[in-house]
Amino acid sequence: MKTNTRTLVAGGAIAAVALGYGALAAPSSTSHAPRATFGTPTVVDFFHPGYEPDLAIAKAGPYKGSTFVSVPNGFSTTMSYLWRSDDARRSFHMTEGNALGKQATCVGGGDTELQLDPVSGDVYFNDLQGLTNFTNSHSSDGGHTWQTSCTSVNGVGVDRQWIGIDSNGGKAAVGAGASAGRLYFDYDNVAQDGGGNQLVMNESVDGVHYGNKCEAAAAPCALPPAVISGDEGIPGNVVVDNVPGSRFQHRVYAIHTDSHSSGTIMSYCSGKKGDKTAAQVADSCTDPTQIKPGDPKHLNVNWHDTFVRPRGNWQSGHLFPSVAIDTKGNLYAVWSEYPGGGNPTGPGSIKMAISRDGAQHWSKPITVSPKSLQNDVMPWVVAGNAGRIGVAWYGSTTGKKGTAWGPDPVDNASWDLYYSTSINALTKKPSFGMTKVSDHPVKYGDISTGGLGGSQDRSLGDFFQVQLGLSGEAVITYVDDTSANRNADTCGGCGETPAEGAGPVMVVTQNGGPSLLVGKQVPRNPKKFGRVQNKAGNAFLAAAGQDVKAPKSLDVIGASVRKKNATSLTVTLTTNDKHLAADLRTVPPLGGPVDNWLVRWAAPSYKGPGDGNMFYVGMQSAGGNSPTFYTGTTQAITTTHTKYFMYPATHAIKGTIQGATITWTVPLSLVGSPKNGQGLFSITAFTSTQATPAATSTVTIPNQGGELGDVNIPNLISASTPFTYIVGK
Repeated sequence: MKTNTRTLVAGGAIAAVALGYGALAAPSSTSHAPRATFGTPTVVDFFHPGYEPDLAIAKAGPYKGSTFVSVPNGFSTTMSYLWRSDDARRSFHMTEGNALGKQATCVGGGDTELQLDPVSGDVYFNDLQGLTNFTNSHSSDGGHTWQTSCTSVNGVGVDRQWIGIDSNGGKAAVGAGASAGRLYFDYDNVAQDGGGNQLVMNESVDGVHYGNKCEAAAAPCALPPAVISGDEGIPGNVVVDNVPGSRFQHRVYAIHTDSHSSGTIMSYCSGKKGDKTAAQVADSCTDPTQIKPGDPKHLNVNWHDTFVRPRGNWQSGHLFPSVAIDTKGNLYAVWSEYPGGGNPTGPGSIKMAISRDGAQHWSKPITVSPKSLQNDVMPWVVAGNAGRIGVAWYGSTTGKKGTAWGPDPVDNASWDLYYSTSINALTKKPSFGMTKVSDHPVKYGDISTGGLGGSQDRSLGDFFQVQLGLSGEAVITYVDDTSANRNADTCGGCGETPAEGAGPVMVVTQNGGPSLLVGKQVPRNPKKFGRVQNKAGNAFLAAAGQDVKAPKSLDVIGASVRKKNATSLTVTLTTNDKHLAADLRTVPPLGGPVDNWLVRWAAPSYKGPGDGNMFYVGMQSAGGNSPTFYTGTTQAITTTHTKYFMYPATHAIKGTIQGATITWTVPLSLVGSPKNGQGLFSITAFTSTQATPAATSTVTIPNQGGELGDVNIPNLISASTPFTYIVGK
């Protein structure tokens, strides 16, 4: 959630001086390296907008290989959402234990954080409650059921949390035993001790209660968190050295910017002398009483700081820095950097530095992004075997508006998703192969990087993530803001121009190029064009802790798009029911008596830079009655931000049912008027149920564009593999 209170932190001394060393002094990246390729992005949810999505892939347990994604939905809703894919990221459903998008009725909706136990596969999910406390939840069955605390930390005034796991070298799941693993949990204590923010750290044995020395985990921990750094700006993620036998095994790392947002710091802790297990190190690193007498900052003496990027005449808060650790314990830190202090004076870039000695020393910065991209924000890094890494970020060729540089002022910029990979990052001159991952611009307008104090368009949130699949493939989750669903200007012209947009959260998987794991091959899943065909059997409603099987009529097994003539497209959706016309009524109703069959897609602006849109064709039947066929563009239900996407039956079009297949004829003029050679992206057929028929337009309230709490929020039942169509091909 990143508030602007972080700028109030007073600077502190760095305990260890960071030194560059020649073996890693490469000044910049090159493009002469293997590049990754990617498949078609998958829409995670058709109804809920994306916002700073978390990503985790199960490496063990009953859901090994499953992918989890979470996003917050805002304090005004108190909701956050968690989805799971069990079919290699072809489609996603909300986890079965969601109740109104959350695992419990705690207030929340701020930030989310998601980690999976590498030994047991247990899910640890966290939600920020209005900058006051956290909802921490633990599931051992993939999200069907949860243990939850609404007061998981001791204290109030908290922000931007991250979780790390010490698994005793991959041998022990998290637990209360002396030989079990431990969870780390850091966050900002906002404006503490009469000053600015404090970066603090807690531990947990159950993923529900966090503190220090509270192994019973029967109630909130008694002690406050340990303060781990005297110089805090905004915190990045947390990683732990889980390399068996490493001289730095159990060392925990927390990356963050400094209080001036001009440097990047790594805080690290290995516990006190004699600590040898995850439990011992975690107890020492989270003990608030292990401080120097009279220290006004109350710093835990076991923590140390080094500058990944020393302070200078640059800005590095766009947004969180990120760190990854490879299988040998080498660290890779990335951040976004712009010249100049508080106001950038030139184009930005993505920087990286490397440490081989447990964060004690760092290489000189390596530039990852090319000069052609003048705006570069929200980097995230992932690592596999030694020297094999990947970095993802949002980039734009538009660097400034007028004389103002940076991501916040450029309200005329088009942004894409980029990924750069290296298999020789530890050499003197590492090379990077860069890929533009997005098949169309994912955003038009500016990107806010000032948190609640930045520009009004915070639709992307503060970050997105790339993680490692089981075969060393990069998996990226991000927000695709290709939609005309922008908020209304509620202040009569004083707001952002263009106003804040919205779009769904997406997941895209590498399907070619180098694996980050030696000896592994990236799964070859070629992009689909024009049509898809899937196996039957994935139609269900995930709710109330279980999956309720849906009938064949709602089971999507295929879809296609082709050009019918010079003025129209033919779109099809095929179900698993050869007698679909006779089986339009679902008994018993799965979340509502109205059944919907839709095919949606993202369409960039076909006339040049600008907003794209989300179009669809649909068929609905209320209680088994005669179906209606329609097309339209998504509409938003909003409060201060878009909260839901709706699919109103705006324009009636021709449609038929023959056997198992629905066919629509849609005029090109109703879906953006694409010309030959222009594309329809992430086309996905899906079915859903809802309480009442789709209206011809959304219900509106003054200045808001919709009504929160509309009873017609659909329930996803089944979805196809996404595919692409290029008009005329």
